[in-house]
Amino acid sequence: KKIIVLFRKTSLIDKPTERSNHRVPTPTGAGIIIIPSIIFSSILVFLVNEIITTQWLVFFISCSTLMIVSFIDDLKGLPSTIRLMIHFFCVGLSLFSFKDEIFIYSQNFELFKILALGPTIDFYIITFLLIFFWLWVINLFNFMDGMDGITSVQVIFLTFVTNILSLLGYLSENFQSLSIIILAAFLAFYNFNKPTAKIFLGDVGSIPMGYIAGFIIITSLLQGGPIVPLLIITMYHLMDASITLINRIIKRRNVFEAHSDHFFQKALRSGQTHRQLLNKIIVLFFFLLLLSTISIKYPLSCLFLAILLSFGFLVLLHFQVKK
Repeated sequence: KKIIVLFRKTSLIDKPTERSNHRVPTPTGAGIIIIPSIIFSSILVFLVNEIITTQWLVFFISCSTLMIVSFIDDLKGLPSTIRLMIHFFCVGLSLFSFKDEIFIYSQNFELFKILALGPTIDFYIITFLLIFFWLWVINLFNFMDGMDGITSVQVIFLTFVTNILSLLGYLSENFQSLSIIILAAFLAFYNFNKPTAKIFLGDVGSIPMGYIAGFIIITSLLQGGPIVPLLIITMYHLMDASITLINRIIKRRNVFEAHSDHFFQKALRSGQTHRQLLNKIIVLFFFLLLLSTISIKYPLSCLFLAILLSFGFLVLLHFQVKK
C-alpha cells in the first residue's frame, strides 16, 4: 500500500501506449517488496533449520543481483545486451554450483551413451542446453507479465506443484519452505494485482521469479526428481511465449523489441476484459494442476494432454480474436 502511493510520484509508472493492455497509468515495481521478502524469509528459515548449502547461497546472490539490475532497468532502462549479460552471469554461476550434478546427469543420459562423444563434450552439451532453457524461462516470465494477475496465478500454481513434490520426497525440505514463502507473498500481491490492478510486478519482480522457476525445474531434473509436473504447470507460459517468439522470428521482427503479439494480449485488444480472460486462464491452470499431480505416475501421457490442452486454449483465443 505504501509503495503504490510512493511510486505514483516517481518514474515507476506504467503509462499506457498503443501496445498496452491497460488504459490507466499504474505503478510498477512491486517486486522490490516481494523479492526481498522471499529472500530474507527463506534465508531465515534455512539458517534456523541449518540446511543452507553453497548452491542455495549462490541462488540468493543471483536472485538479489537480478532484482537490483532489474530495478535499475525499471527506473532508467538498460540496453538488452547488458540485461542478457547479467542474466547469463547469474545462470552460469548457478550452474557452476551444480557442476557435479550436471556431470553425473550427462554420463547417465542414454543418448550420449550411444553417441560416445566423451564425458567432457557430454558435460558441455548439457550445460549449454540448461543455460539456454534457464535464460528462456527467465525471459518468458518477463514477456508474459503483461496482464492483470497472470504472473501471480502462474506463480501460485507453481508453488502448489513444488510443495507437492517436496512433500512426496522428490525435492528437499528447503523447497517446501521456499514454496510456502513464495505462495504467501504472491497471495498477498494478488490482492493488489488482480483486475483492475493497482500495481504491477515490474521487471524487478518478474525476472527474479523467472530465475526461481528455472532453479526449481533444473534442480528437480539434476537431482533425479520428476521434471514433467513442473513443465506441465508452466505449460501455458511456455507455449504462449514460445509460439509468439517463433512467429516473430518467421516474420523477421526484432525479438528483443517490446510488442503486444502474445495470445492473451490479442484477446484483451479484441474486447475481453482482464477479469474475463484471467478467469479462463485460472480454469486452465486447475486442469494443468490436476495433470501435474497425475503425471508423477503417468508422465508422458499427462505431458501430451497438457500440451494438447494448452495449445487448444491458445487456438480458442486466436479464433475469438478473429471473430
